[in-house]
Amino acid sequence: MNKYKILLFSAFVLALTSCEQVLVQDPQSQVSTDVKDAATARAVMNGTYNGFQSADYLGTRYQLLPDLQGGNLRWTGTFGDFSEISNRSILTNNASVTNMWIRIYNTILRTNIVIKSIPLVQDGSFSDAEKNQIVAEARVMRALSYFNLVRWWGGVPVVTEPTASLDGLTVGRNTVAEVYKQIYTDLDAAFPNLLASNKGRVTKGSALALKCRAALYQKDYATVIAVASQIQALNQFALVTPFQSIFATQNTKESIWELNFETTNSNSLAFFLFSSSLGGRNEVRPSPTLTAAYSLTDTRRILTTSYDVQLKYYRINGTDFPIVFRYAEVLLNKAEALAETGKDADAVALVNQIRTRAGLTAAASTLAGQDLKDEIFLQRRLELALEGHYFFDLVRTGRAAKVLTNWNDNQALLPIPDREIKANPSIATQQNPGY
Repeated sequence: MNKYKILLFSAFVLALTSCEQVLVQDPQSQVSTDVKDAATARAVMNGTYNGFQSADYLGTRYQLLPDLQGGNLRWTGTFGDFSEISNRSILTNNASVTNMWIRIYNTILRTNIVIKSIPLVQDGSFSDAEKNQIVAEARVMRALSYFNLVRWWGGVPVVTEPTASLDGLTVGRNTVAEVYKQIYTDLDAAFPNLLASNKGRVTKGSALALKCRAALYQKDYATVIAVASQIQALNQFALVTPFQSIFATQNTKESIWELNFETTNSNSLAFFLFSSSLGGRNEVRPSPTLTAAYSLTDTRRILTTSYDVQLKYYRINGTDFPIVFRYAEVLLNKAEALAETGKDADAVALVNQIRTRAGLTAAASTLAGQDLKDEIFLQRRLELALEGHYFFDLVRTGRAAKVLTNWNDNQALLPIPDREIKANPSIATQQNPGY
């Protein structure tokens, strides 16, 4: 794969509206590549984690917008860009789309600096083992960022060399296959040097969970099964009960990687969901169709009218810990791969672990074929609601046209931001279809 030394996007200072909580205010046009000692190296790595915490990335939008786009959430606020996403009538200058694109690439820029610069640091207090660990974490973070780009925009530029400035640099788009090749390259290179356990950082479990998720999107079911089995064999993770405890008690045994927030570095998840009477902005609310999908006894049930006291994001001070990967998803990934390869009985056994934890009766052991695949899809919707999966699950399983009104296949991808198309002659004719 070609290794590009130039980034796609123009310099841009993210404009956060006054009614949003400001999470991160770091420079958007330039990041220093001057890493000379251990203290600076560690600070750059912390800044890379901080990039994930942005409201325009895993701090709010990457959790909520896929469910808004897929219909698990409905728009009830005032942001016009959220209205476009809810209606899937997204314009090329949509602010959330633009800001997500730039924020993700800024995170990649940081990982590139870490990966290339850290091994060169000459500091007696900086061991090779620590250097290797930090570089490995950055590789997984870069892989996750490319995965998040490719599933929402399709083929995107693959940039692996560091650069300090985002100004005036241009490059064309790689193919989807090339993006996935880079994802797997980073994950495989990172794995040997990752920590075995740490809920708040990238670990071996994180790398495996991302590989399992990416393989599912590629319909590489043999890899999904093998990697999920590898995660199970670690004996580090388990479903916890009751369901609410996953979110009420942070960093539980079910979590593989959580983003840890504090009041001084908060997120906007509860703020966007809560009513104004409880200090929120009521920008999005769970949809009636989502609530109706749960049985009355399902302990995961998310209510349309009382989200303020419900389940996943409820700390209005912004200290909820969004879960990037958790064990339930791994089991559902494996169940889907087993069902797709005709191993129905094994798939049912995994689905029943999810159902039983939710307070539901076990599915019949004879469940098979399309009925089993539909059950797995339903359990993914109910289990992972508001965690940033639903729209992508609709698209990758071919269900979007059946579930979403006024659907056309061009809606499967977001537009390349208009400012990038205008600033970069290399992609002037490479906009996604339909925009």
